[in-house]
Amino acid sequence: MTANTLAQQIDAASVSFEELDKHHRPMLKLVEQLIGVVPNCDRLLEIWPTGFRTYNLLVPNLLNLPASLFGSGAPKELVGLSMYISSRAAECMYCSAHTCSFALRRGATPETLTGNYSPVEAAVAAVAEGLGRVPAHLTKADITDLRKHLDDDEVEWVVLGAALMGFLNKFMDTMGVELEESAVNDVKDLITNTGWKAGKHAWTAEDVDGVFGDQLDGRTLGPTPTPSENNGVPGYKQVKKDGIGTYLRVIRQAPGAIRRDRAWTKGMSSRPGVALLALEEEVGYAYTTLASLNQKRAVRAIATVVRDNMNPDDTTLGLGAKCMIALVYAQVVGNEVLTADAVQMAERLAPEIGHRRLAAIGKFAAADMTEARIPPGLSTVESAVVMLAKAAAPSPSEVNRITIAMAADSLTPAQIVEAVVWISVQQLLHRLYVYYEADHEFDDL
Repeated sequence: MTANTLAQQIDAASVSFEELDKHHRPMLKLVEQLIGVVPNCDRLLEIWPTGFRTYNLLVPNLLNLPASLFGSGAPKELVGLSMYISSRAAECMYCSAHTCSFALRRGATPETLTGNYSPVEAAVAAVAEGLGRVPAHLTKADITDLRKHLDDDEVEWVVLGAALMGFLNKFMDTMGVELEESAVNDVKDLITNTGWKAGKHAWTAEDVDGVFGDQLDGRTLGPTPTPSENNGVPGYKQVKKDGIGTYLRVIRQAPGAIRRDRAWTKGMSSRPGVALLALEEEVGYAYTTLASLNQKRAVRAIATVVRDNMNPDDTTLGLGAKCMIALVYAQVVGNEVLTADAVQMAERLAPEIGHRRLAAIGKFAAADMTEARIPPGLSTVESAVVMLAKAAAPSPSEVNRITIAMAADSLTPAQIVEAVVWISVQQLLHRLYVYYEADHEFDDL
């Protein structure tokens, strides 16, 4: 089979669900309760274990799970709406399906997910759409309108939901991860008429054989019945809202997931100032957007992710290549603050790149794709990752067969996953910077 996506290209190197279940069962089971399926991306992320850890740190902490299921933070159906709308704005069809299912399970109505909004839902949708587009178009007025309905903490949780999707949208869309048949069946009857289609995330029907081959909790995890198998009832009407069963299953898995989270975040503070100092000391650079966050779980998780992704002992690419990725992404999306971050990070962590080469990389990133020329003097790996970053940065990504072939020829599967994970972290940070810049737009006037 010719590889049409990066995920197809490296599928043979992915980790089996059986192996994942041996080592990460609580994390897998929690996600299954949230969206009804264990996602295929897990198998790819574990190729570079820091990628799997990154994903499983960001999801529960930026969604305030499991506390949000029990009413803590912003209304969970509004967070689900923010996740869905930001995914649609980014044109990530994989995440659009999953977040539609997530929102339905949290209590969002089918009418809301097809655009019939109440005033508070309209305000959430405006902020989420503004954050999800590239280039972003969030305004102070959008945020002010949302604050008419929600308090500051609730607004931040809504924004963190969209920021999390920045990471997930970019990874799933860039990799072209196969969308699970059960996820399609859950939502296609609801959102196909809104323009949704699986696109590159629909591989061959022969590849869909369920999720686990063994039994978990007395049943097999796999595709849900199609509407035709349910007397023609649309799939989305089969999606069950949170209830006592959901809560009991989440509570059952929560202790194991919490222990893993604590082990992964060990040594990282949840206080913004302390976390920034820790990053300065351990990494050599800290992203200042962390100073604006109020939610301690988010601070600790994002700081840990930056620490882990820039650990010289774990990288398969090298810190210099990762600085180049950050610079290319920031330039393509037009984020001046994130561009300055990338330059300063390169000066501290990879001074061998030099100012002239950084300028050349920035020029390459800003050029039209048809006219861009990879700067001379880069290694094979560096050339491949800057090209991949340039193709991946737009939303939707512009990864094509040429990009896939270059990545496959020059990078190992672990290097491909690491590069796309880091690009995805940049998109998370980009959405946070966009929000706080818009929120403080007139503060100095």
